[in-house]
Amino acid sequence: MMTKKRILIITALFLLVLTGIRMAWVATSMPSERPLAAEGVLDLRGVSLDGPIFLDGEWMFYPDRFLMRESGASTAGGVSVALPGSWKGSFDDPDRTIGYGSFRLLVRLGDSAERELAVAMPSSVSASELFVNGVKLGAAGTPGTTAEETDAFEGPYTVSFTADGPEAEIVIHVANFGNAFAGGLLGSVQFGTEDEVVGHKQFSIAMQLFVCVVLIIHVIYALILYFIGARHRAVLLLALLMVGASLTVLVTDDQLLVTWLKLPYEISMRLFTLSYLWAAALLILFVQRLYPNLQKRPWHIYYGAITAGLTVAVALMPTAYVPLVDQATLPILLAGFLYVPVITWRAMLTVESDAMFLWLGSVALVFNLSWGMMNLFTPDFRSLHFYPLDLIVVFFSFASYWFRLYFRSSQQTARLAAELQKADKQKNDFLANTSHELRNPLHGMINIARSVLEEQSVHPAGKEKLELLVTVGRRMSILLNDLMDYDRLQGKGLRLEPKAVRAQAAAAGVIDMMGFMMEGKAVELRNEIPESFPPILADENRLVQILFNLLHNALKFTTEGHVTIRGVIRGESATLEVEDTGIGIEPGDLERLFRPYEQVDSSLTAIGGGIGLGLSISRQLAELHGGTLKAESEPGRGSTFRLTLPLAPESGRTDAATYPVEIRWQTPLANADSEALPGPGQIAAAAEYGERMPRVLVVDDDPVNLRILQGMLPGNRYEVATAYSGHEALELIAGGEWDLVVADVMMPRMSGYELTRNIRRRFSMSELPVLLLTARSQPEDIAAGFQAGANDYVVKPADMLELQYRVRALTELKLTAGERLRMEAAWLQAQVQPHFLFNTLNSIAALSEIDTARMRSLLDVFGKYLQASFDFRNSERVVPLGRELELVRAYLYIERERFEERLRVRWEVPENLLSPLIPPLSVQTVVENAVRHGVLKRTEGGTVRIEARDNGDHVAIRVSDDGVGIEKRILTNMLEDRPGRAGGIGLLNTNRRLQQIYGRGLDIASVPGQGTTVTIRAGKP
Repeated sequence: MMTKKRILIITALFLLVLTGIRMAWVATSMPSERPLAAEGVLDLRGVSLDGPIFLDGEWMFYPDRFLMRESGASTAGGVSVALPGSWKGSFDDPDRTIGYGSFRLLVRLGDSAERELAVAMPSSVSASELFVNGVKLGAAGTPGTTAEETDAFEGPYTVSFTADGPEAEIVIHVANFGNAFAGGLLGSVQFGTEDEVVGHKQFSIAMQLFVCVVLIIHVIYALILYFIGARHRAVLLLALLMVGASLTVLVTDDQLLVTWLKLPYEISMRLFTLSYLWAAALLILFVQRLYPNLQKRPWHIYYGAITAGLTVAVALMPTAYVPLVDQATLPILLAGFLYVPVITWRAMLTVESDAMFLWLGSVALVFNLSWGMMNLFTPDFRSLHFYPLDLIVVFFSFASYWFRLYFRSSQQTARLAAELQKADKQKNDFLANTSHELRNPLHGMINIARSVLEEQSVHPAGKEKLELLVTVGRRMSILLNDLMDYDRLQGKGLRLEPKAVRAQAAAAGVIDMMGFMMEGKAVELRNEIPESFPPILADENRLVQILFNLLHNALKFTTEGHVTIRGVIRGESATLEVEDTGIGIEPGDLERLFRPYEQVDSSLTAIGGGIGLGLSISRQLAELHGGTLKAESEPGRGSTFRLTLPLAPESGRTDAATYPVEIRWQTPLANADSEALPGPGQIAAAAEYGERMPRVLVVDDDPVNLRILQGMLPGNRYEVATAYSGHEALELIAGGEWDLVVADVMMPRMSGYELTRNIRRRFSMSELPVLLLTARSQPEDIAAGFQAGANDYVVKPADMLELQYRVRALTELKLTAGERLRMEAAWLQAQVQPHFLFNTLNSIAALSEIDTARMRSLLDVFGKYLQASFDFRNSERVVPLGRELELVRAYLYIERERFEERLRVRWEVPENLLSPLIPPLSVQTVVENAVRHGVLKRTEGGTVRIEARDNGDHVAIRVSDDGVGIEKRILTNMLEDRPGRAGGIGLLNTNRRLQQIYGRGLDIASVPGQGTTVTIRAGKP
């Protein structure tokens, strides 16, 4: 950042330079003499015409007349009008601007010698034509006495003539029917010798074209930077800004664009107004994009909205009123151009010193605007030529800012590249050293486990775990070997020992090693290389390493189908193909596969794992053998990796003639048997106790990890089920009651975070806890888990004691929450409402006077209702449907005795469907809600229907009524446990208990005015 004092000093020097250059330009381009016309006469006798002069001063104006168009027209009757200026006030109506007339000026030359002279006309307000000594020499459009006769065109023009007398009469016919703001000649008329006038005009046009060419060059490089660079929108806005600036140059001064394209007056007027408006808007957007945080309010949005509105207004309004908009928007334009210095000043003081270039450019822009206003209102500073320097300085300053950024970025990139190279070397050294340090203790662990396995006293269960330990150790050993091999390959220290190797035998051995990855997967691993396949020339250990990496990669990305390895002979080379039916790879990602430490998808839902070295090492090993490794893939249809290696010399000579150019060997062989893990959803064996053991669902895409986690959770404490994906886990959760979900974060297709979010859509944190396993312990990763709805997390590799304590705490939380819900339901039912009790007793008392039999019956049912309400079994987890319906029948009997014909009940429950298990007091709550809030809300009452249907895997209990129904806004949140929700606590409690037990709560459908239907899914015993 720069200090204010330094900025002001640089700015002052910059303005002094600009002012000096501008004053020098004005001094050389202004007429040496400035004679003024008086009363329609300009005396140039004795005045040098070495350069053009301005025919400013008092001209004679003849309103509503065209001199020399009428036979015998007289020059009398005119009024004196100062030019350049508007003819407003010269007509009968002082406010009139629409009309036509002639301007006349008699120029006294004083020299009778014949000379070639020229007159340069500025752009007229609407249409004009020029006469010299009664001869029409030029025109812009066609001026007429009415709007219909006038053909408007505002382009400037230059005419030449020969002066053969002491005087020259100049008459200009002007008609204005398209500008309601001003009329007449608003620009200076230039006069002088033909060479001087035409030369100065051509020089002015050349300066305008020069500015446009410079701006277009900047547009081209800005677009190149945008499309080949970082796609910074500010660069694109800069290109558009320079296009807009070029347009403002082409539609002002000599109006080159209007002249070239012969633009109609209606278009040229609008183009002039909108070009400046949009240039200011693009300038604001450009600066805002560079420094979006330096403005307290979105002024660029306000300005853009105003610009868009004015654009629509200018496009739709009559042409005559467009100049009024142009004058009205002058403050808006000034505000837009003054916005840039304010922002760039703040940027220099607070953000970066490079903003000095933008500041100087904005100062030059304001300087140019100031001189433009001075030229407009002060004729003494009016120049013959277009001044190009200010605009060029503006955009060279903007361009310098980008070049400065580019050079700084280049220097920073070079510095970072050096640092990255150093860090990469340090990383490689660290990984190599770490691999060496870890290899010895790892092999010691594997050897100890193997030695224990050989002892006869090892229990079978312990032996199985030791074998699993050895398998996991081998996998880790492979990763360490990859790191060491990569270090050797980088240092060119890896040596091969090539010999004739049987590819079929090597592939069979690798397939045996792949057994631990096949467990629990619906993938067929095929070895289609026959024993007769000719030997290849390779280092056997390295060939096994390559095939292992290729098969390992294929199995990771294949969930069903097959993985096949086959052989193809092409000339003197053998090609081993590994084909899978996995998820496939995008074509643009194929080469990324073979980069070190790179994986195609590193997102949270990425499939695989590892450190991304296997395929990179495999390709380098293939190239060391003199072969190649390539990949072909199609998303959704699998991948094929082709390893090409040379044939062994002996087999090449003896067998080459027996093989065609290309032969595919497809002789399927039996796969090696491997012990299978429990499949998804298979519950581990456990002793049964008096009460239900907690049910834990473990989710991981790695069979080995699943097996380890199962071993960590004791079978005598937990019922453990496994799932290989989030989708399988959701299916299992929907089909039964679970007390805990333990899920890995990194899983294919559905990450642990997404699985947790899906669970939270149906269960609260206390209803189904989730424990996440994550390999990272950074705060952002842990926060992401809790935000998804997880209860707890364990960092992998998990410590067995820690995992057991966390699982115990979460399962006890779940069981406690379920117990609370059951006790809450029982407590609610036990709280018999006083008004129900009093009304029932009143009914009993009334019947004692009129019908003692009905009284005794009602009293008997009322006693059963009270007994069922206070039954201790209401705190149980589930009860048979038949016992629940006994309470419902008692309740409905009492209500029917009270309300008689207003309450009708229809039972459709078969006798064989009374054994399904449901949470206690669930049907009773739904029925009571249907009676109290449904049918009895109607004066005429209604019908409550209770039915049960066998749907195969469950029994659907449906309670429907034809009462008042429920409004949609209440129905949508009546089962949500939040403040201000609709619905009583009884339905909410019932819904949550059903979700806990069966994975699905109440299904409520209602139509206001027609009734409500509530469905409960009950499990079969």
